[in-house]
Amino acid sequence: MTLRLASTDGTLTFELRPGLTLVLGRALSCDLPVLDPTVSRRHAELVVEPTGIAVRDLGSSNGTFHGGARIDAVTLAAGDRITFGKVSFELRKSAELLIDDTTAEMRRRAARAGTTIIRQVPVPDADQALEQALMATGAQPAVDDGSPASAVYQRDRQKLLLLVEISKALTRTASVEQLLERMLHFTFRLLDVDYVAVWLYDEAGTLVPRLARTRDGADAPRTISPAMVKTVVEQQVAIVSDAEGSAPGANIRSAGCAPLVASEGRVLGVLYVDGARPGIRVSDEDLDFLVAYAGIGAVALDNIRNSERIRQQARVRENFERFFTPHMAERIAAAPEALGLGGERREVAVLFADIRGFTEIAASLAPDATAALLTDFFTEMVEVVFAHGGTLDKFIGDRVMAQWGAPIHSGDDADRALEAALDMLRAVERLNAVRAGAGRPAIQVGIGINYGEAFAGYTGSERRLEYTVIGDSVNTASRLCDWAEGGEVLLSDALRDAFTRPHQVMAREPLVLRGKPDPIAVFRAVPPR
Repeated sequence: MTLRLASTDGTLTFELRPGLTLVLGRALSCDLPVLDPTVSRRHAELVVEPTGIAVRDLGSSNGTFHGGARIDAVTLAAGDRITFGKVSFELRKSAELLIDDTTAEMRRRAARAGTTIIRQVPVPDADQALEQALMATGAQPAVDDGSPASAVYQRDRQKLLLLVEISKALTRTASVEQLLERMLHFTFRLLDVDYVAVWLYDEAGTLVPRLARTRDGADAPRTISPAMVKTVVEQQVAIVSDAEGSAPGANIRSAGCAPLVASEGRVLGVLYVDGARPGIRVSDEDLDFLVAYAGIGAVALDNIRNSERIRQQARVRENFERFFTPHMAERIAAAPEALGLGGERREVAVLFADIRGFTEIAASLAPDATAALLTDFFTEMVEVVFAHGGTLDKFIGDRVMAQWGAPIHSGDDADRALEAALDMLRAVERLNAVRAGAGRPAIQVGIGINYGEAFAGYTGSERRLEYTVIGDSVNTASRLCDWAEGGEVLLSDALRDAFTRPHQVMAREPLVLRGKPDPIAVFRAVPPR
């Protein structure tokens, strides 16, 4: 007669064959693994007899109970109940598999359809699968026909399935905080230890405690052995140590530490465990499991950080592609400091361009026609700015502001700005040809350019940042734009001095600009023929 030892909550069942001597405990190396913290690593020995089982407690911490009393040894018959720690079991006779009417009807329908169902297995969702792996569920032979090799195979298979389910659970985690919580939770479920801590490297390269907890749930950050951590990190090895230090007075009897190694051998931190209770010892098997578990956690942590980095860069790109060329927006998004507020002083070439007499033009047009005119104008201007590697700063009414030199400086920023201005005039000519064909009035654009020092940086909030340049050099470019006539590009002496390529410019009379005590030298760009 074959017997089954089944937990009363229905989550764990072992098939027992006569003539075997089995060990029940929380260690995965046991013949009957019961992964519950109230069950000792080697809790009890079971001798399977033809009509029952003889149970002998192996000095467990939380005891073995039968009939409400703690026992050292007892013989159970089919129908009897026994409790190991706080996990209750019932000894049952194996029964023939019964097929309910629903299953039978499904098979009959499948047969009529030409399909034969050999076996049906319900598939749990990911969380249920994890819990089943943690509880070692499913009717399974403790050993097969008494073969030691088969018993080892069964235990190794169970460990592998358990690690697979843990991997699924950790890689589904969306945040670092949730990942660390799960890592501590699983470690306490799997190892008989009193304390678990995860230390991670911060942005400054300092190893700091991120989460530390005792088995009773108390947050308990404390110092762990620097020598142990140094060895683990530098040599990328996992180690077990007796009486390895924590805070003075912690009375640590056994400790284990494994590195969190991501791709390309990058150490993200360490996973540390220890125990102070008598009889607690981090075994070699525990260490092997800790290594595999830490590896899974490191991959999950690295994936989360990469995902967060990608989301951050996408957020930056979405904001800045309106102002920068796609290539420059990509470079800004890839920079770790891209979302920081503040800025620096930079040498920049600043350009303003606006429509002459726009107020009068808008007064003669319907609102939708005015909006269409601005859209066409801005579209042409932005394309020119981007074609010359510039940065679109902003739209101000009918005015376009662009700059060259920040955040990426080029040696020919002044040349690019002037060449963009001349291309803008050509783009306006093309736009006027299209407008004339539609019976719409032509527009004229005046442009002013200056070169000089300005404050360049991000302003706004972290939800909406805008990159801009501010300073007297910017104001001068705006004033030159005010003085420019339709089809004219006015530039400062500072811009001319910054040229690295030859350009045709003509001096015109100096101008007195608002905010300037003295007239400044001004030049007019001559379009090449």
